[in-house]
Amino acid sequence: MNRVTKRALLLSVGLGILGALPAAAADKVTWTFSLYGPPRAATVTFEHLAKVAKEKSGGNFIINLRYNEQLGEAKDFLDGIKVDSFQGAFVAYSYAPAKTPLQGVLDMPFLPIPDLEAQARVLDAYQAWKPVTDELSKWNSMHFMTLLLPQYEFMGTGKPPRNLEDWKGMRVRALGGLGDAMKMLGAVPTSVSAPEVYTALERGTFQAASFPFTYSFTAYKLHEVSKWYTLGMQLGIVHNSVVLSQTAWKALPDEYKKILEDARPEAYRLQRLAYEEADKKSIPLFEKRKLEIIKVSPEMRDKLIATAGKPVWDHWVAETEKKGLPGKEALEKVLSLATTKTN
Repeated sequence: MNRVTKRALLLSVGLGILGALPAAAADKVTWTFSLYGPPRAATVTFEHLAKVAKEKSGGNFIINLRYNEQLGEAKDFLDGIKVDSFQGAFVAYSYAPAKTPLQGVLDMPFLPIPDLEAQARVLDAYQAWKPVTDELSKWNSMHFMTLLLPQYEFMGTGKPPRNLEDWKGMRVRALGGLGDAMKMLGAVPTSVSAPEVYTALERGTFQAASFPFTYSFTAYKLHEVSKWYTLGMQLGIVHNSVVLSQTAWKALPDEYKKILEDARPEAYRLQRLAYEEADKKSIPLFEKRKLEIIKVSPEMRDKLIATAGKPVWDHWVAETEKKGLPGKEALEKVLSLATTKTN
């Protein structure tokens, strides 16, 4: 490491630690969150937390949001938190799966999580499981709340997949367990970060991309270079979290912690509302472009689960257990949480 690079790294760490100092050391606390992609429905949570922090603290607790990977690549966000380069991040675990292997179970295809409210309940409860919290602690990180995502569908170019056989040989953007599912169907998955997808799809690097339906397709303008999209496939999600630095959280005054914790229920409500509003805007754009709708019937989805769902779960469990991690227990926990009724 040359002298200039070393000095820049030390400065970055120093600024991060200063941002995490308690209020007793300064009149104001300033945090920075690192986000990937542009402002969109999925970033409503961060915007709400920043707004409430400023308002409820009388301007003494400021959270700055840095979009579009300004502070580093999305796959490296946990590394940035580990050295306190920033205090929070929009973390997509599947961008660097080896860093947090137990997170992979939440990316399994066709999990029985029916809606966004259930998603928040199940994922937050799983993140509170000690093996998962310990895994994140290795990165000086803690789960603060789930970033809700609608079920994934595909949008693409070329020949539409009107039956399961049509996926064979198709190059697709699908991450984590969703990519494993597509591989079971004979597709060729690739792990491209969200901001790179438009260009890759336009250039024919792959023929289809999976994203949360519908907001992500329009947020990344994929409808402008596509010819069709699936409806009813409900592949699953690539889960994300609001992840905070443990150093920053421990240093944060209790009254500021309470501000953020109290903001969670409204942040979840705003996420759900944002997706509803996005659908109202996105569908007309799809219609204007005359995109073909590839409807997936319940019968076809049952075939998808049998062919590309449960086999992926079993494989993930086996591979995770080989690493000495509780893969079977992790899957059982998620399935139990998903099927537990709440009052």
